[in-house]
Amino acid sequence: MKTATLAVAILVAFCVEGNAQDLLSGPDIQSRIVGHSFHGKKGIMSVSLLYAEDGTVTMKAPMGTGAGTWALSDNRLCVKMLTGPRKMDDCLTFTRQSDGTYRASNGMRLTPAE
Repeated sequence: MKTATLAVAILVAFCVEGNAQDLLSGPDIQSRIVGHSFHGKKGIMSVSLLYAEDGTVTMKAPMGTGAGTWALSDNRLCVKMLTGPRKMDDCLTFTRQSDGTYRASNGMRLTPAE
């Protein structure tokens, strides 16, 4: 029983370490997220996003459009949606996925649109 518990603990440690290595740093967010267009999906919600280099963010969804601002804070992209169907004020981290997409800490999967 102790051997099985130890094996599970080691596997969990490797999984956590792998996820930590895939977490984007501030410079990674600047080069991989900022200035690029994405298709975002969370549950049944689908949006188009652009985190523009001028510090603005635009969102288009079937239910409407929205706009706001963003700023980098360490390894987080702090987004404030000022208009649109879903206003938000949140700081997000991003994890690079093996299929070339990114997972935001709010659960949205971002697929590059370019």
